[in-house]
Amino acid sequence: MKKIEWNEGLNHIAPDLVEKYVKQKDKLRQNNRKQKGVWLRFGAIAACFVLVLSAVIAVPMLQKANLPDVPTWDTAQYSADKIANLFTKYYDGVSTNAYTKIYVPDSKYLYIGNMPDDEYLKLYQHTQIDKELNEVELKAFIDAFLPKLAESLDAPIPQYSIKENNYSTGNNTLSARVDIGSYYLSASQNPQKNSVGLSKLEGNRQIVIDGETIQIDQRLSDEEILDSIHSIKNKLFKIFGVSFSNAKVIRSFGSYTEHGAEHVYIYFYDESAHELNSSQPRPITDYIYISFDNFSNYSGDIVSDSILTVSSVHYSKNRNDIGDSQYDVIANAKKISISEAEALLYNGYVFGGHSCPICMRAQDKVSFENYDFVDMEYVFGDYDKTGKATKGIPFYVFYKNIGKSENGNTIYAMTYVPAVQVSGYKEYFESQKDNHKNN
Repeated sequence: MKKIEWNEGLNHIAPDLVEKYVKQKDKLRQNNRKQKGVWLRFGAIAACFVLVLSAVIAVPMLQKANLPDVPTWDTAQYSADKIANLFTKYYDGVSTNAYTKIYVPDSKYLYIGNMPDDEYLKLYQHTQIDKELNEVELKAFIDAFLPKLAESLDAPIPQYSIKENNYSTGNNTLSARVDIGSYYLSASQNPQKNSVGLSKLEGNRQIVIDGETIQIDQRLSDEEILDSIHSIKNKLFKIFGVSFSNAKVIRSFGSYTEHGAEHVYIYFYDESAHELNSSQPRPITDYIYISFDNFSNYSGDIVSDSILTVSSVHYSKNRNDIGDSQYDVIANAKKISISEAEALLYNGYVFGGHSCPICMRAQDKVSFENYDFVDMEYVFGDYDKTGKATKGIPFYVFYKNIGKSENGNTIYAMTYVPAVQVSGYKEYFESQKDNHKNN
């Protein structure tokens, strides 16, 4: 079952089941620690299988005397209810008073960037310029790299067919499954992008290009990993007919595995292609990325504390120019100070989003007082639910160390506060109280 299907299913769990789970959890607190640990692990797996890496749960309004006053900005360009729409899922109307659990062995893997010194911050509107699905275009995209790819995999050039996928949401796509020897190639086209992914679904799932296995040693630094994969990078550039100047490594950790990172992603892209590339985890312009899995998903998977070999390769190409016509700077908004953001944080005026109501209701309360780190990033989301236009707003991102996970990783709670002036906080959060039973 796909991750999005799990997420949607979990969000439609009946409220009485949530109540039952919470009551069981309270009862278990009376048992010994060992019994509690076993039950909670089972409950987490059963209720939040796909949220282990990043369980999104609710944060309470802090019960603290003499909270700092929340500033009011009557001339702000956006209100709190509009900002909340950045996080609201189609199937989940609750989008505030939330935090995300992040697991890392060291704080350096939080990838905290430099805080901008600018007095004003840019606000963006992303307009998705949809193109008609075009089978000829997708075929040309595939055929441009398929002969070189087949040769590098020591396989004959395969035949394939393209089919149209019609969904009830209207987000139709074209797709093609291409079997290249023992490898599986999945190509697709949506109104904005052509993309392709190469993987191996049987055996050891290693990808060997021109006799060289795609692999990394996760014990190395990011710079050392990029250096070690230099030869593979050049081979991929040759296959796909591209050349990117920049690269970055992103590691994702969990709470249970004892084998280091669960996922490692290596992106090749051009940071100069758009100014948002430097502030987003995933580039908004064209890119190649290699994904390494480090958990047992198939019988032949190899899990390791060092060398990772279970990989897949992806190439994403925008169908439109990704310039100002798609990412317009619509305004420059005055940046609020850290102290003003802290006032919002300590009063519980924070944003996030939940994927699982059981997780939200059963999660322990967290105080962000004496938080550990603060970062800034842009969040893009729908305002009008059409999916055609989105706003990009800068947020302060606060991290608070809340303990250790079972495998020794440090757990950080992460939550968002707008970095620009926003009106109507008190009114909006008062209206949301019924959606947050653990306030």
